[in-house]
Amino acid sequence: MRFEAVWDLNYHDAARLQGVKSEEKCLNIVDFRSQGMALPLLRLLSGRAQITSIAVSCEGSKEELLLLMQAGVRDVLPQFTSRELLQAANRAMVMLGSAGEILGDLFAFVPAKPGCGATTVATNAAGMASRLSEEPTLLLDFDIRLGVTTFLLKGSGTHTMVNALEMVDRLDRDVWMSLISQIGNLHLLGSGAGDFGHVFLAEQFRKLLDYAVRQYAVVAVDLPGSMEDYECEVMLRAKRILMVCTPDIGALHVARRKAQWFGDLQLTDKVSVVVNCVGGRNAFSVEDMERIIQLPVRYLLPSGAKDVARAVHRGGILDSGCALGKQIAAIAGDMMSAKASAKASPMRRFVEYFSVNTVRGARGA
Repeated sequence: MRFEAVWDLNYHDAARLQGVKSEEKCLNIVDFRSQGMALPLLRLLSGRAQITSIAVSCEGSKEELLLLMQAGVRDVLPQFTSRELLQAANRAMVMLGSAGEILGDLFAFVPAKPGCGATTVATNAAGMASRLSEEPTLLLDFDIRLGVTTFLLKGSGTHTMVNALEMVDRLDRDVWMSLISQIGNLHLLGSGAGDFGHVFLAEQFRKLLDYAVRQYAVVAVDLPGSMEDYECEVMLRAKRILMVCTPDIGALHVARRKAQWFGDLQLTDKVSVVVNCVGGRNAFSVEDMERIIQLPVRYLLPSGAKDVARAVHRGGILDSGCALGKQIAAIAGDMMSAKASAKASPMRRFVEYFSVNTVRGARGA
C-alpha cells in the first residue's frame, strides 16, 4: 500500500470526506464507540464506490450490525488491534482497486430444506444458461460435504472445490483450468466424495468468489442451505437468490423461517421462490404457499423424476423440450436477461462485501 495522505479527523471534521474525488480512493476507519456520531457519517458516505469503510470497536449486536450493513459497511472489527486492522485494510484495498470493474452476475441457489431439489435446479439452470451464452457459464458447488453436481454431470476433472479452496491464494488461469470440468459451454467446479474433514474460512470462499466473478459473466452457486457464514457471503453478494422448496407443509414452513431471515438481512427483494415437484393434487394453492412463506412464488416446476434420471444417466443437462426442462429454461433465460440488462449499462455497481462477524451477528448466533 502507498498512502498519499492520512487524515486524523474528529466527527465534526468528517465533511472533508465528501470532497474525495471519484478518481481517488479512500479507506475510512471509523471508531464506533460513539455510535450516535458514527452512523450518520457512514450513511452520508454510503454508495460511494471510491470510499470503503471499516467499523472498529463495535459491540456487534444484531441490531447494530444490521444498521451497519444498511449504511454500506462490509467489515466490522470488535477489537482495534493491529493484526485485524491490517487484514481488514488488505480486504478493503482489494475492493477499492476493483471499484468500477465490470464483474459477473452471481446467482445463489439455496434449498428451503435438504431434498427440495435445489442442486438439480441449479445444475440445469446453469447448463441451459451456458447454451444461451457465447461465453462460458460457471457453476460452483459450495456443498463440500454432500454436493452431487460432479455426479450429476459426470464431471471429468480430478480436482474439487476442496482443492480450489486450498489453493485460493495462488489461483491463476492455468491453475483454474486444471481444477474445473468443462461440459460444453458450462464450466463446473464441483464437489467430490463427501468431505467431512476439511474446515474452511469464509475468507477463502470470498477469495474464490472474487476470482470467479472476474473470469465469468454468469456464475451460479449451489449452496447447502445450512446458512453458514460463507453462504451468507454469497447471498449478500448475489444478484438474485433462488430459494427452492417443495409444496409440502414441512418445506413451506422452513422456507418461511428463511424468508424471515432474508428480511432481517434486507435481502427480500433479491429472493425468487421456486416451488419444485408441483403436481395435480397439491394440498396448497399458490396463494396458500405465498401466505405461508410470506414471499411471492415466481417459478412452479413440475415433477420430472424420469427426465432427471435420463439426464443423469448420460451426464448431461435436461432436455429443454420436456415439461420440467421448459420451466428451468425460463429460469436460465431470466439469468441471461439479467446479464444483458447489466451489460447495457456503462457501469455496474461494484459487488459489496460483508464480513463474517456481521453475518453471524445478524443471524443471532
